[in-house]
Amino acid sequence: MTEMIPYQRGLNADRDAWVTNFYTENHLAYETFPDMVASPEQLNFMVHLEREQFYYPCSDALFSAIIEKRAETMLTSAYITIWSRLERLVREVITDSYKQQYLLSLLSIKYNNEISNKVHLPGRLEKRLLGIFTTISEIDRPLAEVKEVENKRVLAFMESAAFKTAFESLEGLEIEKETTLFDIDLQLHLLRLKRLLLLSSMRTIWKHDTPPDEQTLKKVMNKALQGSQWDWLKHWLRDVLSGRRRPCILWLAGRSGEIVFDLAIIRNLMKLGIRIILAVKQDFYYHRVSFIDLLEDTTLESLLDDATFIYDSAISKNQLLKHLDSDNRLLVVSDGTREPFNPLLMSVTFARSFKEADLLISRSPGCRETINNRFQFTRDIISIIPGDDGHIDMQLKPHHAATIRFPQSALRRKAEEMVSMVKKEKEQGKKVMFYSAIVGSIPGQLQTAKDILSVFVKHLRATLHNVIIINPAEHFEEGMDADDIMYMWEIFQRSGTIDIWRFQSVADVEKSFALMEKMVPPEWSGKDATYSTGCTKEMDIAIEMLQQNPEMQLIGPPLEKFQRRREYGVGKLYDRSLVEGV
Repeated sequence: MTEMIPYQRGLNADRDAWVTNFYTENHLAYETFPDMVASPEQLNFMVHLEREQFYYPCSDALFSAIIEKRAETMLTSAYITIWSRLERLVREVITDSYKQQYLLSLLSIKYNNEISNKVHLPGRLEKRLLGIFTTISEIDRPLAEVKEVENKRVLAFMESAAFKTAFESLEGLEIEKETTLFDIDLQLHLLRLKRLLLLSSMRTIWKHDTPPDEQTLKKVMNKALQGSQWDWLKHWLRDVLSGRRRPCILWLAGRSGEIVFDLAIIRNLMKLGIRIILAVKQDFYYHRVSFIDLLEDTTLESLLDDATFIYDSAISKNQLLKHLDSDNRLLVVSDGTREPFNPLLMSVTFARSFKEADLLISRSPGCRETINNRFQFTRDIISIIPGDDGHIDMQLKPHHAATIRFPQSALRRKAEEMVSMVKKEKEQGKKVMFYSAIVGSIPGQLQTAKDILSVFVKHLRATLHNVIIINPAEHFEEGMDADDIMYMWEIFQRSGTIDIWRFQSVADVEKSFALMEKMVPPEWSGKDATYSTGCTKEMDIAIEMLQQNPEMQLIGPPLEKFQRRREYGVGKLYDRSLVEGV
């Protein structure tokens, strides 16, 4: 099979228009749907994109077929599968004959309208149809009873004597003369992991009231797992056990029934000190576990009674890290979707969770098509899907080699080094000034903003005696995004070492252009720190610090002017537009 040549814009106007139509029809164009689709900066949290590269959440073969207008065969087959699944759902859930027929007719009309131009991705089509179904049927949790029974059966099975005997068996444990306690410890963790994964492939456990007998269980649980993916995972866990890693795993949940095994695996991993973020679907997606399932299914509720649920779909980096640093190592988030793995539509919280994790483990078969394309991700991804009884299908997608990561420890270390440095300067009788200014808040003006900042700080340093001026732009490193910068500087800003906190004023901007012997251009006229969301966040911190240290001087625009912007764009060095509600 020949390798697909990456699509390039600018070579064929008609094709470019068709590709634009593909993104807009699938509601995947950020420029058209900025409140729904991840910004390029947020997408970069998850997908490593080269310059001028753009992402599509499907296989290379499907995307190529769509842009070449030859996808009818591939899409028609996928569409038929979706309709069959949806029709079966309606007939299973809706018992009233009139309402059942009404829903089928309405969905059929919508379905035929959507598939006519052969451009809609199957996952996007299914999401729209499921949305119509749940809205019209007014059933928040279709299949809830079925899923709850499946989870209850698995929990009852795991509490049975047959399971405990087979699971605690020493069979498979290899102890030789040279075997160390570390080797035994590692073997125990791997044996538990392997057995739970293999058991999660036995659908009869949650599909029927009578569980498999002890002999069958032992036969399945003690099968060998082989392959490079399993070897990779064993090596990864060895590093954890040896203390070389203190990782965080983002665990993408699979189906009902399986989730109970997943939670047992998660608890075992947590014993190794691994922090876990469990991600589930935002809304109903057949047998996939959703956020509301965790809240209303009594079995899952009891298994997660000590977990921290994050309801905020756009949690900040600082808030997420505070949760991860707490004693509770299990967080629960929603991925923000009701379709297969689609980074373009994931919630801000999921994107930030992905960025803070070291490894993503996916238990969803729907991930495979999105993962198995030419794109590489910023984190290692291992897909573990149950096959037939006693069989596990594993695939590994290593992270892109060029991914730059600033872990929490590195950012904290940089901030603490800065704090240490200024404390030494203060011991020499010097004052510390922190200068907050627009860096990237005006689109297209990033370099100009840097020039203004550099010129004005140089002017201040030449004017003010015995004052150390901290210019944040001088401490930027390639690969940092706004999340990293805000996290690092907040540590410094809350250290109590700042004597003078100066916020860029209109006069500062005008002085900077005068020093550069230039006139103030229209896009900079009247601009000051209040036009920066980053500065607005910093003003909030400055007010808190002023209460702790009334001697700190606060210089700049009046406080009330800082209310215009309340949230910086995810991973951006510039702000969202000034619109109502932002």
